[in-house]
Amino acid sequence: MSGVSVPPSDGRLREDEVDVDRAVSAYRDAGYEITDRHREFLENYGELEITWVYAKTGREVTIAVDLEEALDVFPLNVRHCARKVGMDVLPVGWAFDTDVVMLLAENGDILFDGDAGTQRVANGFEEAVKALISDDWDKTFS
Repeated sequence: MSGVSVPPSDGRLREDEVDVDRAVSAYRDAGYEITDRHREFLENYGELEITWVYAKTGREVTIAVDLEEALDVFPLNVRHCARKVGMDVLPVGWAFDTDVVMLLAENGDILFDGDAGTQRVANGFEEAVKALISDDWDKTFS
């Protein structure tokens, strides 16, 4: 994954192969419309887990593009989030050690959605990872 830097002293990166056509088919079977942006995201980040040590707490933090977990997200929750942010979103994984869903918005934003609300992390996955690692993102809930 070019452009994302996880410090080797406190970070790990795990990538697994993904069958993009099968993933797209699974999303469509679940009722999601898949755009070229979604397909490109799946091709680039299909099954990816990034773990690093959060500087403020010293605890490990993980985010993952995990298609199986993403497809387990209750579709009504995804539609509710889409209405809140005013654009289509696609569940693509999870974040932290809670039930926070990572979403890809139609404009390329990476969002987190959980019990507390929805947060915009950054535009683009690599930018979102950089913002999370540096702890330089708006943590406001909507």
